[in-house]
Amino acid sequence: MSVLSKSSVPVNSNDFEAIIDQWLDCESDVDIDNSDILIESEHDTNSEISDSDTNSEDGDSEDTTDGKVSKFYYGKNRYKWSQKSFYSRNTRTLQHNIVVNLPGLRNSYHNNSDITPLQAWSYFVDDEILFEILTWTNIEISKHREKYQIYSSDLRDVDIIELRAFIGLLFYSAMFKSNHEDISSIFATDGSGRDIFRCVTSKNRFSILLACLRFDNPDDREARNINDPAAAISGIFNRFVINWQTVYTMGTCVCVDEMLGGFRGRCKFKMYLPLKPVKYGLKIMCLVDAKTNYFYNGYIYVGKDYDGNTLDENDRKFSKPTQSVLRLTKPVNKTNRNITADNWFTSIELIEELKKRGNTYVGTVRKNKREIPPEFLPKKNRQVGSSLFGFTKDITLVSFTPKSNKCVILASSMHHDSSIENTGKPEIIEFYNSTIGGVDSLDKKCAIYCTGRRTRRWPMAIFLRVLDISGVNAYIVHKTNENFNDIARINFMKKLAHSLVVPEMERRLQNKRINKEIKSNIRRVLNTRKDLSSTPLHDHLLNPRKTCYLCPPKKKKRKTSHPCYLCGQPICLECSKKGCKECIGISEEI
Repeated sequence: MSVLSKSSVPVNSNDFEAIIDQWLDCESDVDIDNSDILIESEHDTNSEISDSDTNSEDGDSEDTTDGKVSKFYYGKNRYKWSQKSFYSRNTRTLQHNIVVNLPGLRNSYHNNSDITPLQAWSYFVDDEILFEILTWTNIEISKHREKYQIYSSDLRDVDIIELRAFIGLLFYSAMFKSNHEDISSIFATDGSGRDIFRCVTSKNRFSILLACLRFDNPDDREARNINDPAAAISGIFNRFVINWQTVYTMGTCVCVDEMLGGFRGRCKFKMYLPLKPVKYGLKIMCLVDAKTNYFYNGYIYVGKDYDGNTLDENDRKFSKPTQSVLRLTKPVNKTNRNITADNWFTSIELIEELKKRGNTYVGTVRKNKREIPPEFLPKKNRQVGSSLFGFTKDITLVSFTPKSNKCVILASSMHHDSSIENTGKPEIIEFYNSTIGGVDSLDKKCAIYCTGRRTRRWPMAIFLRVLDISGVNAYIVHKTNENFNDIARINFMKKLAHSLVVPEMERRLQNKRINKEIKSNIRRVLNTRKDLSSTPLHDHLLNPRKTCYLCPPKKKKRKTSHPCYLCGQPICLECSKKGCKECIGISEEI
């Protein structure tokens, strides 16, 4: 509920600007608990196991059976691993390692030679999503408009052109690294502000849009919160996910991990992850392309009891990490793609289940898994750089010793031999290192150009992170196109932001209530002003005479060769104003 009440109705319009800052600090209308709940994540990504971490009961297993050397390793639950691979190194590529669907753009988006940054971005942020946001945002603005006795144009309804321009300004703030800068500083007129913001909108209007942006119907939200605590934003988020999957096909290797969007406000599913740069925020479970870092599938983490929301009853019997992977990998089932994840997700039951669904898996394994033989745990007598392999028909287990009294255990259903790379590390470990960083790389790209602003509304924090992800995905789509001209991401973002704000600036240019200084800046940004910096003052004598555009057409039709120095329109001396050289110089700099 807003902090503004009926009793705070201002008696004149001067009080309107004074309360704008309160809007930015108001709580969301999303119902939350009064206490500041914080969930500490159990997701530990440390894959190294030390000798001191292992239990004393994990002693060496017996190496002999009736006086004969055993050819197998056994876990605590008697899970059987062979010391010898079931496949030779010269075996042809196995069928489960042949990807069915080729990666890249889908047919309807492929080979589009005229694709622009705005078109690539519009694949994801389509009109359906924008109109949904418009509907609920205008309802929220109307609620605040009823609290004022005097009408203000800053409380008018927003349309799709203005909403696109608002998003364009958020991208500009990301490029300027001013997403955490005060709004008054961005719109400052003393030379320290950003002219592009004043060309597109006013400070009050920008503040109102930040405060009133909404994404769902508040009337039935309470009923939807029972099954989905993130109901205030999950509808829009799911539409983004559908668009991301419609445009692009994943590569051969994908990565499953968590992403943390920074948020310090109050939310009952806010997480604390000490290993992440922001540490506090809202967790998003992600499935991304390991090579291009394209975000393909994901969901907002609202608690461990909701990981299996879209799964059937049989799948919900698995552990929570397994449910999370099965939910994320649904769109790529039966495609023979490999999934890479860390030790929080890895289990033998997950690998076997993914095998049934037509995918392979590579990941580190925790020491407490009962399928791990004691021989694979760290030992003082193990040589540094040595590797120990165990095989089943479908899974390969490897224990590598990177340093004394340390080991790293990995399981793979993609690899089936004991291949060692030139670096001295097993092939499984090299493959894992090259594919595990997909989500972290995407998170880094989002942090470089981040639209996130200070907010106490967690749905707004999720929406701003979705904008960052859409910007990265749009750049990948633009880059994947065969007719793509190599362009840096900063230049891509500039073109995208400029394309979003141009229609609104052109509309403001026709508004007679906009002052001349802002119109002059708009013309300069739009390149509609004639460049006179390299033209001598006497060159107007060479121009053909034209009719003055200010003279009354029926009474006077003066011919003139003088253009306006701001807009380039023909103007006679009577309709023009005289000025000294210093003032003319100042005007040309505006």
